Amino acid sequence: MPSSDHPTGYGSITPAGADWPACIRHLDDRLARQELAPGRLVVLLPYLQLVEPARRAWATAHPSGFGPRFETTRSWASGLAPWWPAPTDVSGDMARDSLVAEAMVVRMVKGSADPALRAVLVSRLVDAVRSVAPLAAARPPAQRAAWAGEQREALGQGPHWESLVASLALAWAGNASYPTDVLWGDTAAPGVVADRIWLLQGFQHDPLGLALGTHWGERAEVSDLFSLLAGDATAAPRALTLQSCADAEEEAQRTAASVIARINEGGFPLALVANDRRLTRRVSAMLSGAGVSLCDETGWKLSTTHAAAQIMAVLRAADARARMDDVLDLLKQGSAWPPAQVEALELAAREAGISAWKAAAQHAVLAPLIPEGFAALLESLQVARPLERWLDALRAALQSGGLWERLAADAAGQGAIRALRLDEGASEELLQVGLAVAETGRPGARLGLSAFSAWVRDVLEGASFKPAADPQAQVVILPLSQLLGRGFSTVVMPGCDELTLDPDPGQQSPWTASQCEQLGLPGRTALMEGQAQAWQAALRAPQVDILWRRQEGGEPLSPSPWVMALPGFDDRQAGANTFCAPRPLCTVVVAHPLPVAPDLMPSALSASAYQDLRDCPYRFFALRQLRLSEADELEAEPDQRDLGNWLHAVLRRFHEERGDGRPGRDIDARRLDQIGEEIATEMGLQVDEGGAGFLPYQAVWPALREGYLDWLAGHEGSDERPGPMFARAEAELSVTLPPWRLYGKLDRIDQQSSPEGPLPLVIDYKTESRDKTNKRVKDPFEDTQLAFYAALLPDENLRAAYLSITDGRSASGREGATHLVEQPLVLQAREQLREGIVQDLGRVAAGHALPALGEGLVCEYCAARGLCRKDFWSTP
Repeated sequence: MPSSDHPTGYGSITPAGADWPACIRHLDDRLARQELAPGRLVVLLPYLQLVEPARRAWATAHPSGFGPRFETTRSWASGLAPWWPAPTDVSGDMARDSLVAEAMVVRMVKGSADPALRAVLVSRLVDAVRSVAPLAAARPPAQRAAWAGEQREALGQGPHWESLVASLALAWAGNASYPTDVLWGDTAAPGVVADRIWLLQGFQHDPLGLALGTHWGERAEVSDLFSLLAGDATAAPRALTLQSCADAEEEAQRTAASVIARINEGGFPLALVANDRRLTRRVSAMLSGAGVSLCDETGWKLSTTHAAAQIMAVLRAADARARMDDVLDLLKQGSAWPPAQVEALELAAREAGISAWKAAAQHAVLAPLIPEGFAALLESLQVARPLERWLDALRAALQSGGLWERLAADAAGQGAIRALRLDEGASEELLQVGLAVAETGRPGARLGLSAFSAWVRDVLEGASFKPAADPQAQVVILPLSQLLGRGFSTVVMPGCDELTLDPDPGQQSPWTASQCEQLGLPGRTALMEGQAQAWQAALRAPQVDILWRRQEGGEPLSPSPWVMALPGFDDRQAGANTFCAPRPLCTVVVAHPLPVAPDLMPSALSASAYQDLRDCPYRFFALRQLRLSEADELEAEPDQRDLGNWLHAVLRRFHEERGDGRPGRDIDARRLDQIGEEIATEMGLQVDEGGAGFLPYQAVWPALREGYLDWLAGHEGSDERPGPMFARAEAELSVTLPPWRLYGKLDRIDQQSSPEGPLPLVIDYKTESRDKTNKRVKDPFEDTQLAFYAALLPDENLRAAYLSITDGRSASGREGATHLVEQPLVLQAREQLREGIVQDLGRVAAGHALPALGEGLVCEYCAARGLCRKDFWSTP
């Protein structure tokens, strides 16, 4: 935890590392030589965060009198005149810009292009126009269109789609207005609001600032802020700490420890450089948990916030092909639906293995558990409508689900509401944009759910969220490029490895290198120089902590070349002076668990529960007495379990319909196929329901069906020599074995005529390999399942068998694809099982210990292995 002995204060930053006093002296000299009053000078800074340090430095040197106006081009323009974008302007707002871009693309491709291609073109057009918008803003409005035309001609022709995007981007940028256009007008003319301007350039040159310098002529001066603040460009920091970390988690822990240690030393406000945003968010969470106050100037995409996830949850659940997981996700987030009902629905869905929402809505067991009005709410979002109607419908859905209040109470939620124009009446702005581009698009075009979801996703992806700044923040999170002139006494820089902090940042632009050169965008060399200057600026802080990791995803990583170029760098010594001091851990041997739970006896016992007791008493204790269980996964793609459930349901419906009738093999085969399709649809396994993973099972179904009908023909016999006949399927039985109650569900019971009367034949379906089924009956007194099922029946004489249903590949000898694997000694096994149940449960009820005795496969697939801690037992 950070010490509370030191006062905090984000507003008390002093320019210790940056020489602002020298910059102010340089400014004084120029004012004196030019005999200019300070109030008649505008100093243009590269970014807004430098305005306050500059004003404070001036106030320190000149406690009285008017000072220069310290501004950025954007803040200066907003102070002169308000600006609101016209419908077709480049607004920087994805909600508006995407509509204009789509209209332009649709007009050019005349609606003939593939929708996916149009979406790509719209995205690239928005990126391209935003990259050239600063260049267009640097031209006087009267000359802007001509400049755009000249650039289009200079770029020439290239690949069709790339040329189309470039041409549209330049045309759009050249015909737009910008917030800084007021700086070109009479309001900001030289001699009106100021007599001179002084432009201080950052690591990358500002096209608008340079253009204004040319516009003001001799009344303007351009200087390099890095040089003014730097002094000696090769100066080393007063203290430098290097830490080499094993992986990203250790890097995050060491970074958090370094930050807390520096705060306790009084080195705050402290700069935490966000080289790696994922790592920085992890560190931020650690620091927040430790009580450190933060100010994040970088923010993150709105799409990564919980508020955005809630909005997208509604749209995902409304999809006609939604998975059950998507629907449950929405139900759990909304406050309008009873949690107990949602929990019951989830439990039933997992037990039934229903992974598709459409199948769940039609399921006999699941449908009554769906909250009232929920299905209608989702259906209301599946109708195509214009964008403004979609926003109204989405707002209504959020309100109905109890999500709107949560969004409105959350800062990120408020940002999402504003970005999407979800407030009542806010969509009118987007409607006006649509009407303005009607000549080049499709006014009031109806969007389907998928198109609207893509638009919402793009808007949330294009918007940023920055938490409210804490005025007393101890740590300021910022990019490396914004350390210039901030005056932090301590800088902590994680992510200084060769990938994250590459001296060559590459061309982060939608334009090619030759196009960048023609347009005037910064090229690779300029970007590298700016990155190198930012690194040098960071090293001038009095205290710098540099951290990097040695591997990522199993691949080795080296420190950044800039780190290795530091004087005296030695990777072997890096991390020797760390704030994460290792602590000795005492080895504690885990003893074998010996729980006793006579008061937790289950009210009834199933075959699988008794099998747990026989396999491992501790597993019986954990899973049956404590009733701990793993939640079944709602897999998007069918698996072997789904095949088993499907086959059980198909055979049950087939035999319940067929009864004792024998309509013929062809009719039986056709009916099996029909039932198979019906059950697959009900379970959501069909391809058109998103169940493409069921195709392999459908491919082997003909072999399964024919093998089963071959067996059935021999099993039922003929009129002259009849065999067993189907009696019941999925029979739920229970019996009392004083003082215990046994229960179970039998897949199938057939009846066979015999001299003693009807003889039951208990059948349990198995779709596993034939060898595994044969091993089950090898030792009759170790096979719990058939003996237990036999114990549920009152008949003194009966038969029991597994029906091995395969596609024939695991069959051997004269066995068919479907084969009855009978347990001949089931009656003896039943009697021994009854005695064993009474004896074993009696010992548990008497308070005998339940040790973990499982071995081999029993432990390998045991859900309680993490509880018994078998992997950490002491060796004998």
